[in-house]
Amino acid sequence: MLLHSLSNLLPTFRLKAVHINHGWHSDAAQWAETSIRTCDQLGIACEVITVDAQPKKGESPEAYARQARYKAMAKLIQTEDCLLTAHHRDDQAETLLLQLLRGAGLRGLASMPFSTSFGKGTLVRPLLNFTRLELQAYAEAHRLTWIEDCSNRNLRFDRNFVRHQVIPLLQKRWPGLSKTLARVAENTAEAHLLLEEFAFADWLNVKDPVSNNIIVSRLLHLTPARRRNCLRYWLNKLGFPLPSQMQLQQIELLLESNIDANPQVNWGGIQVRRYHDLLHIVESKQKHTHPTLPISWDLTKALTLPNGSHLTVERVMGQGIACEKLKEKPIMLSFRQGGERFHVHDRLGSHPLKKLFQEWGVPPWLRQNIPLIYCDNELIAVVGYGISTNYIAQWDEWGYIINLNKETNYKTACAVV
Repeated sequence: MLLHSLSNLLPTFRLKAVHINHGWHSDAAQWAETSIRTCDQLGIACEVITVDAQPKKGESPEAYARQARYKAMAKLIQTEDCLLTAHHRDDQAETLLLQLLRGAGLRGLASMPFSTSFGKGTLVRPLLNFTRLELQAYAEAHRLTWIEDCSNRNLRFDRNFVRHQVIPLLQKRWPGLSKTLARVAENTAEAHLLLEEFAFADWLNVKDPVSNNIIVSRLLHLTPARRRNCLRYWLNKLGFPLPSQMQLQQIELLLESNIDANPQVNWGGIQVRRYHDLLHIVESKQKHTHPTLPISWDLTKALTLPNGSHLTVERVMGQGIACEKLKEKPIMLSFRQGGERFHVHDRLGSHPLKKLFQEWGVPPWLRQNIPLIYCDNELIAVVGYGISTNYIAQWDEWGYIINLNKETNYKTACAVV
């Protein structure tokens, strides 16, 4: 019905249909052929995409399939493109009930928005104000044919159970149920937007100005409800999964922990960790992979490391590592192994690197990924933090400035030694 109506409203060259083959049904290939044939009749391009929709153990088949198809469609959407889906008012009512039964918060109870950003473009649901019966009447009036997926009657799936068992029973008592639930979703969406505005204002106040981290002492000035709201906003803004109520309670305990503690809360492949007065997000599955060490490095060339770090070098006057002192000497790059000592500029003698990292406020889990530069087996630079007194360029000497460029949650800009 959506395809037919759009073909009457827009030039067909502006339209493209996408059919997702989940591979669940024996007739899946035939359905894909029918989609292509229907689009050919309307003069609309059609792309068939087969996705792996087999859920892992313990995962919801419906949720896994939905994620798989939206991920596939997002890859097709370019800037200023719109993906239009045929969700209607009854779908909205079902979604609201399902979210309610799952104990969702306002974000979930807001259900499906009419329009939202999607991939590089926009996702629009133009039929949300129409009921299933109204769409069916349109299809019958225009003599459209369609395929009924028999899995839509399978009560093993939660949505089908709500659609065929729960909603008909409720509609006998409250005939205007779908309209009422749609209004509830709209009101909830508005309430959620207000909370987002509060969260944004709080986030601006508690975020660290040089990173994506949160300043704990400022966060603790908020009420518990606003803290939780701000934390959810922060995590969602960075694209991480949101914590459960239990995990939020654990974060509350983490916030109150001793300043010298190193606690963490884990879920969904990430960790929220505290170090001194900052709250960090760490991808717990991230492996710090380093090549065989040490690495011989020609400072005149950029260096890319397996851990995602990119090292580049600038030659400038009066800054960085003195070029003349490195002349014809082998330069080696390594990472922390333990026991290193470093002679910091303007300080007497060498000091344990571990102690220096503590002074510099570098969290323990990040220290092993900071490049160390050696010359004649002497640690001459800790990239992003310091240069040895014996190797720092004077005002009238040429020097090398080493830039570390890596997308991280602690040093988002280039760090300069």
